[in-house]
Amino acid sequence: MYVHTAIELREDIYQTLKKEVGEKEMSEKINEILYNALFKKKSLFGTMKKTDISDLRDHEDRI
Repeated sequence: MYVHTAIELREDIYQTLKKEVGEKEMSEKINEILYNALFKKKSLFGTMKKTDISDLRDHEDRI
């Protein structure tokens, strides 16, 4: 269910959204941004960058 409302955006934010998604899909993008900021569970799982394991050593390397 959607509710119609008016919001005031800064000009730079408006221009960036307009370039990125166009005027017709701006509401969907704003809803997506607000949903991610307000409702997604914040978890530390998966927050580390993926690492390359090619340079890891075995314990035998230290003997």
